[in-house]
Amino acid sequence: MPTAIARKLPATALTLALGGLLAACGGGGGGSGPTIDPAQLKGRWVTAAGVAPATTAVVVPDANGAANAWLLAQDASRLVKLVVRSDSSANGKSYALGQGNATGQAVTGQVNAALAASPKTIAFTGLSTGTLTQSDTLATPAVQAEVQGNWSATLGGNAQTVQWSLTTTGNMTGTSTTGCTYAGSVAALAATAAYGVSFNESCADGSKTTFNGVGTLNVAKNGLTVVVASADESRGAALFLAK
Repeated sequence: MPTAIARKLPATALTLALGGLLAACGGGGGGSGPTIDPAQLKGRWVTAAGVAPATTAVVVPDANGAANAWLLAQDASRLVKLVVRSDSSANGKSYALGQGNATGQAVTGQVNAALAASPKTIAFTGLSTGTLTQSDTLATPAVQAEVQGNWSATLGGNAQTVQWSLTTTGNMTGTSTTGCTYAGSVAALAATAAYGVSFNESCADGSKTTFNGVGTLNVAKNGLTVVVASADESRGAALFLAK
């Protein structure tokens, strides 16, 4: 039985997912390229007008000198999580969210970055989205207090609801109408307009899954977009939570 946040999620409930990305199992090439500083890729990147499906990428540096890139399509079809390294390689997993609890498929590619251009652009080999332009540097530090409160997302054509409660320190507890419970944290990332998301999901069928990912707030501070992958990277999920 699939867990609550990894079920089939409609576009009306989510703004996340990515369709037609790097081909599974090595379709993107995967060879090393020019040396880059992955930290310089930090930001929000968007596809050009007319590209379908419209795609947003959020890139956040990690503590190991690489960067995590979460690529999301607005038609709720697919999510891809890539690790971008200093040799320009970009490897990770692709998740077909529209297929419910689909297993992640390995993807391999390379990032081409034009960071001296104005505006800055990036592109991934084998990516049908083409070139993405930086729309936000995510340089303004996230404020922990801005995610405090009660959040909910309605999924599956109003068939299920996920509710999260966040404290002032970012501790998270939650439930879903499918019988799952959540415990974890949504913590402001240093010097970045994003939040690190980590939680355990325990469901009525006995399944337990640990998820990690990233969250971003909308301008009005009443919408929290979350993308996560399971610790073993076998599953990915996306939520659009409203306050």
